[in-house]
Amino acid sequence: MRPPLTRRRLLGVAGGSLLGGYLLGPRAGGSDHVDPTVDGEWLHPRADSRNVASTADPGPGGDGRIEWEQTLEARRRYEHAGFALVDDTLLVPTHHSLRTLDAETGTTRWQYAYQRPSARHNEQTQLDSEPQVRDGVVYLVFQTTVCALDLETRRLRWRCDLNSSADGCWLFGTTLYVTARVDSEYRLVALDAETGLERWRRTARDSVLAAGSGLVVVADYDAGRVTGLVPETGTERWVSDTAVSASSLSRGEVVIVDDYVFVITADGDLTALEAATGDRRWTISGGTDEHTMMDTLAVDPSARAVYWSQPDKGTIAQFDIMGELVWETDRNSLEFGISVGNGTVYASTANGLLALEADTGDERFRVSPVSVGDSSPGCTPLIAGNQVYHCLGETIYEVGSR
Repeated sequence: MRPPLTRRRLLGVAGGSLLGGYLLGPRAGGSDHVDPTVDGEWLHPRADSRNVASTADPGPGGDGRIEWEQTLEARRRYEHAGFALVDDTLLVPTHHSLRTLDAETGTTRWQYAYQRPSARHNEQTQLDSEPQVRDGVVYLVFQTTVCALDLETRRLRWRCDLNSSADGCWLFGTTLYVTARVDSEYRLVALDAETGLERWRRTARDSVLAAGSGLVVVADYDAGRVTGLVPETGTERWVSDTAVSASSLSRGEVVIVDDYVFVITADGDLTALEAATGDRRWTISGGTDEHTMMDTLAVDPSARAVYWSQPDKGTIAQFDIMGELVWETDRNSLEFGISVGNGTVYASTANGLLALEADTGDERFRVSPVSVGDSSPGCTPLIAGNQVYHCLGETIYEVGSR
């Protein structure tokens, strides 16, 4: 086990570059597969492989207030629906680089941009994934290259070149799942996170959405059909009759808890599937004509509570695990993103962050940063200890207790 990343270690290392990276391309091999399990650290809002977007951390007590805000000059992208927290460092994806901020003050520490060996001078490579972290390594996709960046040295542990831009990159356990064209066909490739070596490949344009013990849930990029795979081999366990919309952008729409798979379907309904078979248990109508990818789920496994944010409808609702409505509240200006922490639901709005009592849906507080900037579809609030980290457009901010 690597020692924890402290502020001193993060600040005292050399700047990042491509020197020392290795061009692998998918090759067979690697260490033994480790089944997806609940992660022990709260690294980013959906670090838990089940995609629950919940934590035992409470967030701010009492009324919330903005402790600091930082507006980035490099624009963010819709696909980057979250950022990571490692010790006291925030890892924030921007259009062409990974930015790191001091979590206590919001000041910039360093940034890392990848330049392809064949790129022209000063040609920037687009960052196409949110940061995902394990044992001091952050995994990122810069267009056609998967990068494993050591956070201590800021040098590449390994890199893997693809034939096209990746549709997604997800880290579950010790396996990194990447969807892209490889050897002239679309593949879902499982890479060993330690070495970058290939464990298996599946000829399909599948987006990985959530994982549990013995199960990885994917969705076909075009049709959105939800499918369960065996993590060790990539073979199909089941194919359901449900589908999600634009599966590569749907990380907030599929959650695994116990023997349930909760899915926001392409027609805007909430459906619970049997994790073992993919069969439907129940379906709740979303009450809208179409689904626009803004809906998000958060599930509190200990309370067996499912929270559903529907920005187009303007509601947030709580259901029990059997699909019974507990409460629903009308809220204006909701955006993409919801998480729950020890009794409080945190939701993105067009103006900032909304906090609701998890048991009743009553409002606790709402905050808005001064620097709103361009409009943003929001992101999943990151709850860590007594703070919540959130973004609005290009502005990152911390919310603490008043």
